[in-house]
Amino acid sequence: MEALNLKVEHFEGPLDLLLALITKNKIDIFDIPIAEIADQYMAHIDGMKELNMEVTSDFIRMAAELMLIKSKMLLPVKPADEDPRKELVDALLEYRRAKELAAFLKLQGEVYYDRYTKQPDEGDGIYTREHAVSLLTEAFARIKLRKEQRPEETVELFEKFEKERYYTVSEKIVFVIRFLYRMEKEGEQVEFLQLFEENHSRNEIIATFLALLELVKSGRVDVKKQRNDLFLILSKKHTEGKR
Repeated sequence: MEALNLKVEHFEGPLDLLLALITKNKIDIFDIPIAEIADQYMAHIDGMKELNMEVTSDFIRMAAELMLIKSKMLLPVKPADEDPRKELVDALLEYRRAKELAAFLKLQGEVYYDRYTKQPDEGDGIYTREHAVSLLTEAFARIKLRKEQRPEETVELFEKFEKERYYTVSEKIVFVIRFLYRMEKEGEQVEFLQLFEENHSRNEIIATFLALLELVKSGRVDVKKQRNDLFLILSKKHTEGKR
């Protein structure tokens, strides 16, 4: 084993010093060469005394314990005898675990310092609008495909211009709210496709769909999926405000 060149520094206790010696010399903690470790331990204690550092009774008690284990290691070993180093090894393992845990907690404290948790919102815990936008987008794609598959009506050019009208999202927001309120008042569930039954142009369909997205985003309309069907529901906050 190489000679230990360990600076005299402050240790939290005798186990801390022993663990430093074992780590420095790359010693197997389950097979400690007590004679060499005891000599290095005593050399460190002498160095502390030379620097007028306070040597507590814990360090002196551990020195006596090492000398006792060293003397026991010199005696003949019987098969039934327990290894005299066992108690020391158990204490070192326990101390090492505590030291590693303390280092982990210190790191966690630095990472999560000044963070605060938020209490869960009150409610029944049922989230009915999960992935609502993606569900609506898929449903809208089916409407668009259905419209494209229908044969185009043959109308005169001036008649087509007369029927064509541009709708704004704002007026369709009012339409959707009134439509849902009327249907729910009559005790009927509103299926997604019902909202577009009276839409006659692509412009009107798009305006209605954008209005619905805006209402879902603002939390005024909820989307509920049952099997393969989507149902639209006025949120409780909005219906309570209407009463």
